Parts: sequence; structure tokens; C-alpha cells
Amino acid sequence: MLTPEIKTNLILKEIGIKRYSLRKKTTDSVNKVLYYYKKGSILALLDKPFENFVENQQGLINAIIASTKCDEGHQESNALSFNSLNELNKKIQNLSNFKLIIIFGDIIDGKQINQDIILAPSVNELSLKKVLKKNLWIEIKTKLSL
Repeated sequence: MLTPEIKTNLILKEIGIKRYSLRKKTTDSVNKVLYYYKKGSILALLDKPFENFVENQQGLINAIIASTKCDEGHQESNALSFNSLNELNKKIQNLSNFKLIIIFGDIIDGKQINQDIILAPSVNELSLKKVLKKNLWIEIKTKLSL
């Protein structure tokens, strides 16, 4: 005796419909994108392009970088796409020499990629709360021995 499930499968097979199909293997893992803004020997990792921040937020980022006294030199911004933290770390190392990396916001899930990193609050949070700016300044002073 045929069960209803077997009958359904036979009928669907006869009309050319597969009831179950295999999933396609995804070989492309999801690329994550971070944006960076580099000024002198300070690298800032951001959740959106530097140019997309409003003027006062750009000023805040520049002021934070200027407070390190390592902001003299070339200025550039671009995007970094990566699949893993190791790949991100390699791409950061290829950018050029830097003394400090400041990551604004929790854009890499709180994971450290090397020892020269400061995990800072997002630019929005920094612009709203003075205490966060003070804590960030203390951390910058400690890392760079200012």
C-alpha cells in the first residue's frame, strides 16, 4: 500500500517537479566592508565613509586624530572588504606604517586585531557625551605615552 507521502512524490515526479532539491553550496562567504580614514600615522576605522559624516563629526574625528600629535602627513580614506579578521589584519598592515588604530563603534564585534588598537565609542556617541571623549583621550595618552 502506498502512503500519501509516496503518492505525492510519485505524482510530482511524473509531472517533472522535484519535491526536495539540494541546496547550492555557497563558495562566496559574505564580504564585510569597513571604511578607513588615515591621517599621518593614525588610522581610524569607521562604519561609513569619512565623507558621509556631517561636518561637525568630521571635525571631531580630525580633532581626535590631531590630539595624538601624529597627524602630520598624507591623508586618505577608502573601503576595506574582508571575510575574516585575519584578512582584515593583513589589509591593515599593507596600508603603511602607523602608530595607532582607533576603531569607532563596535564594527568588528569587539575583537582585537592587534595591540595598537583602541576600541572607541561611535562618533555619534562621542559627539553627545563628554565623558566618553575624556575616556578616549586617557586611553590615547596611555597608548602613545603622551
